[in-house]
Amino acid sequence: MEKDAINLKAFNMYGGFTESGNEYHILNTKTPVPWCNVMANEHFGTIVSSYGTVYSYYKNSQSFKLTNWCNDWISFVPGEFFEGIYDNNYNLTYGFGYTTVTQSDDGVEKSMDIFISSYENVKFQRVKLKNTTKEKKNLKISYRIDPVLGVVKDVNRNYILCKELENGIELKNPYSIEFSNCVSYVSVVGQSKEVIVRYDTSNYRAEVEINLNMDEEAEFTFILGCTEDQNHINTVIHNFDDTDAIEREYKNTIDYWKKLVVKNMKLKDEYLNIMANGWLLYQTIVCRLFARSGFYQSGGAIGYRDQLQDSLAIISSWPEKTRSQIILHASKQFEKGDVLHWWHEHSGAGIRTYFSDDYLWLPYVLCDYVQRTGDISILDEMTPYLEDKDMGGRREAYDVYRNIEKYDSVYNHARLAIDYALSRKSEKNGLLSIGDGDWNDGFSNIRGESVWLTFFMINLLDKFTYLTNLKFDTQLAKRYEKEKETLKEAILKNTWDEDHFVRAFFENGEVLGSYSNKECKIDLISQAWAVISMKKYKEIRDKLEMCLKTADKYLVDRNLGIVKLLYPSFNNEDKNNPGYIRAYVPGIRENGGQYTHASVWLAKAYFELNKYDEGLEILKMINPISHSDTKEKADVYMVEPYVMAADIYSNEEHPGRGGWTWYTGSSAWMYKVIEDYLSDNMSD
Repeated sequence: MEKDAINLKAFNMYGGFTESGNEYHILNTKTPVPWCNVMANEHFGTIVSSYGTVYSYYKNSQSFKLTNWCNDWISFVPGEFFEGIYDNNYNLTYGFGYTTVTQSDDGVEKSMDIFISSYENVKFQRVKLKNTTKEKKNLKISYRIDPVLGVVKDVNRNYILCKELENGIELKNPYSIEFSNCVSYVSVVGQSKEVIVRYDTSNYRAEVEINLNMDEEAEFTFILGCTEDQNHINTVIHNFDDTDAIEREYKNTIDYWKKLVVKNMKLKDEYLNIMANGWLLYQTIVCRLFARSGFYQSGGAIGYRDQLQDSLAIISSWPEKTRSQIILHASKQFEKGDVLHWWHEHSGAGIRTYFSDDYLWLPYVLCDYVQRTGDISILDEMTPYLEDKDMGGRREAYDVYRNIEKYDSVYNHARLAIDYALSRKSEKNGLLSIGDGDWNDGFSNIRGESVWLTFFMINLLDKFTYLTNLKFDTQLAKRYEKEKETLKEAILKNTWDEDHFVRAFFENGEVLGSYSNKECKIDLISQAWAVISMKKYKEIRDKLEMCLKTADKYLVDRNLGIVKLLYPSFNNEDKNNPGYIRAYVPGIRENGGQYTHASVWLAKAYFELNKYDEGLEILKMINPISHSDTKEKADVYMVEPYVMAADIYSNEEHPGRGGWTWYTGSSAWMYKVIEDYLSDNMSD
């Protein structure tokens, strides 16, 4: 290991980055928890880990798992099993779009390249063998899947039909409501020499037996695919039954991802450089926009606020994707102005709620997109509304929602979202309704007003001026300017508490985020967005400076290297119940741990006030590499060094431990803030 580790950056006795930063090498796979790599195209994907293959899916990572997903890292059982490789003393290389497994057994060097085609719904697992001994070797390598063909194995396993093909096995679940026409298949292709291939339909296994003479090499590829066209299976097997074809596909996959995510920012901080020039965009695109899945959640759904925010990060590098995301989300709006909180695209099923910020991310992202690209044509794109279904007195309703034959422009959808939020303004204090939660879903029981949302709206109305000018919408511009001033006055009159802004008001009028509270005396996002939204008002500059100092005092923990979302944690001390956030142990996730979105927003706030040293300090502090560049740090942090974690614990039993990784929008915000504020200012 020591020899291999010499040139690795941030090496922590488990792994480290190559010189370019574009690969992470794991030399000790006994990582504290599974360290994963996600590989996917827009319809098909897989997750592998240092403990083994997590699972693969088609179309929807929650609803149609091809193999069994396991997120129990203590008693981990992989959804796909290998014997003869990836099973004993192996090393891993994680790159953008590929994983390489290397292993040496009894004089035989083994490697396996795992990758997903950018256009075919196929997972390739190319095995290469070399006999370095002076004797003949007889080898067997097998690949076995634990099939699901649905949501969970226990429900679907009895309905799976499996039969042997001429050159593989195929699996179907004819009882699946939405995926009964999908056929999954396993085959061995691209053999470089004669091998014996056996398929076992009882155990869902493909096995290769091969003889290797002294110094002889060989290769072959296990493929796992899925299609709705039975004939396409033969096409895929035929097209890739050649080592050169496999190699071309491998290189094409690497090139595809390199063009999408590899950047050339020259930041003075080495660790930020590594993250900004590949890993942040890769995490955002492959996991958040494509797979919508990770080790800790197999979600599959599209979140209204989630994937819109993710698309902010790719406006410069992949504007077409941001454009299509905006148009898609506009079509998930009801005529009233509210939207689906999340939905499954394949079925139209989703959840309608009273969350108060979801719909506002449409105009927010639209403003950024148009301003950065100059593409004003999107404003006139026509998209439909959703059918209105009565929620029947429920606070949320899960149903299938279809589009109706009523269309409107994207610009008008965005206007409607803003107007709907403004219509929910409180007569008591002039602030916007929090509904059943704003950005913090855990505030599900406040039911009063959101100070953060009011700040957000002020910022949004400022941004939307750009679009009203483009549309010569003078009357709307005047109305929104008046609304903005009204919200500003409501903020200044009702929300200042000695040295910071409060977070919200309960339905009974009592405050949250004040020194008068026993828990949550201060919340981070009120302070960050106060600055982001009101920085141009010189008369309150002192308040903005002061609220950031207060946030630093109570929320920035330099010993742990984290920025807490709120302080102190909820622990059932105050009489008012804010919602399910109290179900989290104090110091875990939103309940007083670091919630990384908000930490990035604090850095953004510093940059907005031209406090570059302070903003840079926060970004360096929350960079995952900073939490894991020694073994001592990695053993505390536990999770992957090369992707953002949604949360880091401040809990006294697990201080500094990383929580949910990969499937978090903090990667998009981290990239966007670096691109917006550092890519020019910090270049050499």
